[in-house]
Amino acid sequence: MSRVRIAIRDLTKTFRQGPREVPAVSSVSFDVHDGEFVAIVGPSGCGKSTILNMIGSLVESTGGEILVDGARVSARPAPQIGYVFQKDTVFPWRTVERNIALGLEYRGLGRAEIGARVREAVALAGLEGFEQAFPATLSGGMRQRVALMRSLVVDPEILLMDEPFGALD
Repeated sequence: MSRVRIAIRDLTKTFRQGPREVPAVSSVSFDVHDGEFVAIVGPSGCGKSTILNMIGSLVESTGGEILVDGARVSARPAPQIGYVFQKDTVFPWRTVERNIALGLEYRGLGRAEIGARVREAVALAGLEGFEQAFPATLSGGMRQRVALMRSLVVDPEILLMDEPFGALD
């Protein structure tokens, strides 16, 4: 049997809106094993994105437990997790090339390796000729491909994806 990569136990999240608390996620439990592709399906507003945000350490849970490779999720994201959001999350002051390179720079890779991996990602995404373009000059689908490549280029062991393909051309 494959190992459990993500374990969710009795996960709960409530948000405060003025004087009242609004439940977003209530007592959710599941495991994701190595090699599995898992989809969280439900109507708008049921907490799908909130669950992903808690796994990715972007939102703190109200209760329950999240383990990634046996370690409790904390305020700092697990280095083995990549995340692609619904909306493109490119930095407007960075070119296509520099947006894709961001995670590699953060990890301290050398210039030559960063350059090679970014060139490969640009080709894979069909963005050749746009390496020096800024996000404001790109279509929504192109910006989303940049965001996708930024997550993939670091070769994450676990990839969280929150409906990232809606804007793709």
